Amino acid sequence: MTKEIKSEFKKVFSIRSTYIILGLMLVLVIFFGFYVGGWHSQKIDLLNPHRLYMVAQQAISFLSVFIALLAVLLLTHEFRYNTITYTLTLSNSRNKVLLSKVVVVSVIALIATAVIGSLSPMLAYWGIHANHLHLVAQHFYYSDLLWKGLVFGWGYSMAALVIAILIRNQIGAIVALLLIPTTVEGLLSVWLKSNTDYLPFSALHTMLGAGTDVQKSGLNPINAMYVFLGYLVFSGAIAWFSFIKRDAN
Repeated sequence: MTKEIKSEFKKVFSIRSTYIILGLMLVLVIFFGFYVGGWHSQKIDLLNPHRLYMVAQQAISFLSVFIALLAVLLLTHEFRYNTITYTLTLSNSRNKVLLSKVVVVSVIALIATAVIGSLSPMLAYWGIHANHLHLVAQHFYYSDLLWKGLVFGWGYSMAALVIAILIRNQIGAIVALLLIPTTVEGLLSVWLKSNTDYLPFSALHTMLGAGTDVQKSGLNPINAMYVFLGYLVFSGAIAWFSFIKRDAN
């Protein structure tokens, strides 16, 4: 198993797109943290005692899609260039191959999410003071942001990996990842209305609380997490069966 995990780490960091995505993500963290969340803050933002906490939430919510793209690339690159055949041949178990991908994606997602959640409020704070603005005393819920942020970043990446396993085509998986949380669930919300929170990505956003009114939501953060995990386990089981049984080509 250790051999498979090392191999997956080498794969993800041998892809040029990995560095482009990570570089772009870092640039956006600095831009939205320092400038948008800090330097460009409005007076009403400066009077908000939860301003820095909200900046961290919004950064995780927005930038997790970049981490999820890495999960898509890790799997679909192998199918795109037909190197998956060698991966499966070198290992004595497809389960080990799949589990190693899950481990690598999880590690990257948790580390990247922690970096985003830590850097964005600090950059916002520096941006506010660099522009000689004055922020009211802040209430920052560290433990709350820690579990919600990590679950959000990890969950988004796991959902992306499931989508990649089911579709296998790189462009198709990326399009699905971008459209399902926004366009598809947005259209379904017109029909579902107050039950929109029971859709997978909507539940994930409800759990994090970024851009949503939790008090008006039909789910509290814990229940929203369980709803998302239910979707993830169900779709993950289908993806696992597909990966184990379907031909590699």
